[in-house]
Amino acid sequence: MARLWTIIFSLLLVFNFVEVEAKNPPPGTGTTDIPANILIMLDNSGSMSARLAGAVQIHYPVDVNVDRFGNIYVLEYWNNRIKKFDSSGNYIKAFGGPGSNCSQWRNARQFDIKDDVIYISDTNNYRYVMLDLEGNCRRTQLVWSLLKEQPVAMAVGGGWAWASSPSRIASHYYPSMYGNGGGNVYNNEGGGSNFIWGMSWNNAGSRIAYANYSKNQVRIAYRSGHQLVGQNSPYASNRVRNCSANRPTDTAWDSSGNVYYTSVGTHAVYKLNPDTCSESKLVGSWSTSSGFRYPYGIEIDSSDNIYVTDYYNFTVRKYNTSGSETLSVGGSNTRLEAAKKVIKKIVSNTNLTSGANFGLMEWGSSSSSRTRIRVKISNNGAKQIYTDVDSIYASGGTNLNNALNRARDYFRSGQVDNWDKTCSKNFLIVISDGYWSSHSSVLSIANTLNKADNVQTFAVGFALGGSNNNYKTLAEQGGTKAPLYAENETDLLAKLTDAIKQAISGRLTFTTPAVMSDVSKGNFIYQATFEYEKNKQWKGRIKKYQLNSDGTFGSEQWDAADKLNSKSSTSRNIWTSGISASGINNFTTSNRDTLKPLMFPSQSPTDTQVDNLINFIRGIDTYDQDSDNNKTENIHKLADVYHAELIVVSPPEAPSAGTGKSNHNKTDSYYRYQNSYNNFINGSSCGGPCKNRTEVVIAGSNNGILHAFKTSDGEELWGYIPPVLLGNLEQIPSSQANTTNAIYGIDGSPVVKDIYFDDTPYDGTDNPRWRTILVGGLGAGGNAIYSIDITDINNPKHLFAVQNNPSNREISHWNSSGAKNIYSYGSGSGSISKDLNYSKLGETWSTPRIIRLKVNNKDKWVAVFGAGYNAAVNPDIGSAVYVMDIENEGKLLKDIDIEDQVNVMHNYVFGIPNGNTKTEFSMSQYGLTSYNVNCCKIRIAGAGDIKYTVTGTLNGDTMSNVKINFERAPSNVTITASKVNKTDIINSLPADLSVITADGTSKANYDGALIYASDLEGKITKINLTENFNLNSDKVISNVSSTTLFNAQSTSENGRYIFTRPEVTINNDNNLWLYFGTGNTQKLHEQTNNIKNRVFGIKDVNFPQYLNISSPGDVSNCKTSPNCPQSNDLGWYIDLQNYQKLTAEPTVDKDRVYFPIYEPTTGANACNTGKAILRAFDSKCGNSLLNVNMGTGVLSKVVKQGDNLYLGISGEANKNISGFTSKDNLITGKSNAKAASGAVQIESWKQNY
Repeated sequence: MARLWTIIFSLLLVFNFVEVEAKNPPPGTGTTDIPANILIMLDNSGSMSARLAGAVQIHYPVDVNVDRFGNIYVLEYWNNRIKKFDSSGNYIKAFGGPGSNCSQWRNARQFDIKDDVIYISDTNNYRYVMLDLEGNCRRTQLVWSLLKEQPVAMAVGGGWAWASSPSRIASHYYPSMYGNGGGNVYNNEGGGSNFIWGMSWNNAGSRIAYANYSKNQVRIAYRSGHQLVGQNSPYASNRVRNCSANRPTDTAWDSSGNVYYTSVGTHAVYKLNPDTCSESKLVGSWSTSSGFRYPYGIEIDSSDNIYVTDYYNFTVRKYNTSGSETLSVGGSNTRLEAAKKVIKKIVSNTNLTSGANFGLMEWGSSSSSRTRIRVKISNNGAKQIYTDVDSIYASGGTNLNNALNRARDYFRSGQVDNWDKTCSKNFLIVISDGYWSSHSSVLSIANTLNKADNVQTFAVGFALGGSNNNYKTLAEQGGTKAPLYAENETDLLAKLTDAIKQAISGRLTFTTPAVMSDVSKGNFIYQATFEYEKNKQWKGRIKKYQLNSDGTFGSEQWDAADKLNSKSSTSRNIWTSGISASGINNFTTSNRDTLKPLMFPSQSPTDTQVDNLINFIRGIDTYDQDSDNNKTENIHKLADVYHAELIVVSPPEAPSAGTGKSNHNKTDSYYRYQNSYNNFINGSSCGGPCKNRTEVVIAGSNNGILHAFKTSDGEELWGYIPPVLLGNLEQIPSSQANTTNAIYGIDGSPVVKDIYFDDTPYDGTDNPRWRTILVGGLGAGGNAIYSIDITDINNPKHLFAVQNNPSNREISHWNSSGAKNIYSYGSGSGSISKDLNYSKLGETWSTPRIIRLKVNNKDKWVAVFGAGYNAAVNPDIGSAVYVMDIENEGKLLKDIDIEDQVNVMHNYVFGIPNGNTKTEFSMSQYGLTSYNVNCCKIRIAGAGDIKYTVTGTLNGDTMSNVKINFERAPSNVTITASKVNKTDIINSLPADLSVITADGTSKANYDGALIYASDLEGKITKINLTENFNLNSDKVISNVSSTTLFNAQSTSENGRYIFTRPEVTINNDNNLWLYFGTGNTQKLHEQTNNIKNRVFGIKDVNFPQYLNISSPGDVSNCKTSPNCPQSNDLGWYIDLQNYQKLTAEPTVDKDRVYFPIYEPTTGANACNTGKAILRAFDSKCGNSLLNVNMGTGVLSKVVKQGDNLYLGISGEANKNISGFTSKDNLITGKSNAKAASGAVQIESWKQNY
């Protein structure tokens, strides 16, 4: 295992590109510096209010049932179809259809499941239909002779199947339904019932509850054999309860004997005592979102989970007994609702927004209020669209001719930056669901835009039901050649994403050079590179080189890609978790049926489609990427290792003794000594002797595989696909022949550490032991964290995974056995426990750090990390630091909110009383009559987890008639509507944390850690994790102190985002100093006059103490060169000139700190490559020590190894740089630094690599 000074990083090198059009260069090497300009044109005509159709969506659900395996079955009334979902709501299959064949029915309202048989009341065929759980026919049974009417309700209990007609209930001995024997028995309820809509039996089969819709009653009766003791019985006074209800439609019993019923009169669910008729409302009110619109059917499973069909909201909702929604299945939006949801996903997708500036136009009729630019194309356009698009509504006609004219005038007006540059790319994305008039004029304008104005047009036909010549010719004249068609929300997202990926250039950035020097093992460097190729998977390589004695590169030892390509796909070990098949090679076609719903959560694929994707991931060209008509040959198997840094895991060999320093008893080294770490080293718990454990290099790749390669020869041991990534794989297949979509998979860096804990907490004994644990995030691949145990490197095992879905407002958690549970946080407080509430988790860019905390006076291993990236768009995610309990399946110990800095112009405060039922509030009654949309926006606080939209009437730049529309009715809350500056940054924490423990410096004489977190708003926050914490009743830490140390005074206009970790050191003044810089790494070419980035060196004079700071420091407390800060100054800052931006985190080397800087080209040269500049400043005063143009492109972080410096460059390095030499994309040089500081050492043994 590498020690403190053997840090492993990764180096990204870019190959020379021959076909410029086919392969996109990295940023800083040409046109990728110029963001594409994209105007989304959304049809707002009346037809966009129509509902969507689709295989996975549910249409008019009238009843629901659950089998003994937890699968959910939903009966669609008009489709005469049942859809089957697993317990997590993943679509499995559909069966049935209109007709009179054995597996068909007509207008069934209710069905039941008993002993793995589905019983359907086939209303218009006057019969029962019996199916197995896969929808295969078992038998049908006519019931006309029993009921003399059409059957409506159906329930099975007490050995009998029971059906109702509008006025009767009949029983039939149910074994005869699917076998021989039995008989028919008729029981006439006569006038006692009138339109029995739904009914159910209790668990014992002794009591029935049926919904008498017309009489507004829920009736409770007993069974005696095959007879009901009902209204016409002499026992009625003792046995029957007629409970008042408002238009009841169905009933269900829980395990305690309570009856629940649905009411379409109040659009709610009620809990009823069957003996007293006393009742209470469980949940519900009329709503188009979280409430109900005609809840017809209800079912309760063996765990007392309650399932309700929401007929006109096309949804099935699952609740616990407290009325909190835990799952939502289906849901069919209108075309406009779906399009708006997709647009919000597009503009919050960092992979798309980094390469484009967005604007939004709504269009329809010729009215200026219905066809207009709502959001101008700008760097902040995506952020504005995210909130603005919700205000668009459907009404009126479709006049595309007028809309294109206005779009052309907008581009020609000069309001769009760089639109007329020869290297710029400009696009209209026209989204519509129908036809338009004056098509020849439309084509003429599109052609002019394409040929004369350098603006191409994508034509997107939404829910057309097939191809359309208008869209075909619009795409041809608009220069995009072929139209895009989408029938549902998922398809629209895929098509728009594909269109925007075509519109923007690939952006390949650098991670850090990987240098490992260990005399006992030889000096080596591990290098990760990849090739980009459009419409294909990116080809990755990982090479191991010998380092010469002078630090230069020696011979190549191996290339893992070549090793992998020589392996057959069947001989590889690829595994995942969360499926029944175990072992390290369970990702195979033999497990297709289990993998299908996990890999295709939004589709209904054929078995062949599933097999093709599995085999493609394993390394077979099932999509014929090379167009040679051979779909069985091997392909390049290693995908790109992009932002994920390499880690090397050796046999356990961390130091285990006192350090001799004053704080030695606080260090991990001393902890290992106390807990017999040497016994672990010398033991055999690693699948053999731990000291002989195979050394591997672990690499996360972007086809979703975490690879383990042997360092000795580069052979792959295994590849792991975390369960959080299985659902992403369906994005790889393309609708175009011979192409695939390159996705982001494992794009975040993992961390590995030996920790001592009880990894078998459910065996009833406390038996901690040493385990080697890996924890990682997905980076741009998603909002998730995963963990595996690699103690036995040949037999790794899944530990846990957590994923946030902010669109569906759900948390998915996989426990140690691989079982997945989904928790909703969108249906009211209390719907998710605090120890699983990762609702702020964004794209997990921030690498976890594994540390020990004191909790309840005991050591506890945790992972700490920033909540991730939100593209500076989504205010609901990213602005937090998480403390995760590694010992308890990744449960949340604490989410630490990072202050969201808001420039408030005015607050409008109003209270909402308890019991409120309103969802819309006009702000004029609270003083907000209008505001200017160019300067301001509205932010809402106080609504908790209730979603909201702000709508109004836009006239020019003035928004009036302002209204707040809540997702559901808020109650007993105080709402603050703030008018804030539009330049405010939507905050998040994509950067790694600076974590200072006792292992880093002898000054840290404390348990736990002090953390310094940087964020997009330009703040440095200090967090105190050094206390002895206690868990409260919610199983989380109650209070964690944090304070804002520094504020860079950032706005979206001056661009002072912080994307990188602060570098920390103890200088010779005995103070802890932090070095950091600003710059939007996602928009390197941005160069408006307002861009004013800086680099900083500031000190924390209170370290190692924690003190709350009442007023954060800023540049007014700092000096700038040539003035050196004095003892009462906070530090220094340097203004960066010429739109320069920091591209990687700084590096301290004794008396100086290195900053990699990018400077874009300007003016007439704006299309040329920018400069890669390396600057070094005196660590205490900020005086310039080095300012060198290293070449063209982007620089990586500087890595120092002894007296050598290493850094990568994405373009071409300059020749004859004084003090530096280059080879390919690597630059090396000798350090001239002088001893001046005692750098803080974040313990890097299995920590930073």
